[in-house]
Amino acid sequence: MSYREENGQVILTMSREDYKQLIVAFGYVADLAATDFSDPDGFPRFIALMNRLNEANPNYTSYQVEAKKS
Repeated sequence: MSYREENGQVILTMSREDYKQLIVAFGYVADLAATDFSDPDGFPRFIALMNRLNEANPNYTSYQVEAKKS
């Protein structure tokens, strides 16, 4: 795995297995954020991050989170 910065961007290079583990870890954190009522925007922020992380991934289906009804 490698890390570098270029033009204000962080560039991570990792194996597919490490990437899978990263996505699973994000899923766990998103699940925790969904139950953390002290930060109601936590879950949507994690979902947005996962969607941005996978923008160029043809094997990824973006998550859509509807606004919570009052």
